[in-house]
Amino acid sequence: MATRRLTKQEKLNQAAVEAAFKKHGTGRQFNIFDLSKINNAGNEVAKRGGSQDEIEAAVLSACEQYEIKVA
Repeated sequence: MATRRLTKQEKLNQAAVEAAFKKHGTGRQFNIFDLSKINNAGNEVAKRGGSQDEIEAAVLSACEQYEIKVA
């Protein structure tokens, strides 16, 4: 089965979520299984038509929730 092409809006949403994760997730440690949860948090806001600030807030919140706390 072929992969569906992304629409222009989906590409913009994906870029916004990736930029927010790069800004707030760099230098932090996460369980590999939690990365999709962080991505999904940003995607949900982006699909609703949220602004870049709202997407960043959702990604930041998810990053703080799923970050591995090193003692």
